Amino acid sequence: MIYDFSDTVEGTKLLEAVADIAFIAGQRGFFSGDSREDIAEFIKWAREFEAIHEETDWDETDYEDALEAFTDNKMRFDLD
Repeated sequence: MIYDFSDTVEGTKLLEAVADIAFIAGQRGFFSGDSREDIAEFIKWAREFEAIHEETDWDETDYEDALEAFTDNKMRFDLD
């Protein structure tokens, strides 16, 4: 199933978060052994990140630092 999220601000933010999470996870060597499962997990993480930060003022909080900390925490939790 193909979803087109690019027509909304929320959709664009979600796509950006998914891409950033996947990039960070790849840099850290994260791989569960099932790439489809990993992608599904990254999408869930991105939705969670966006929900947590719905009201965050990104002029006051560094997006990259927040996303890296969130992703690192998720990867640690997932590996336990």
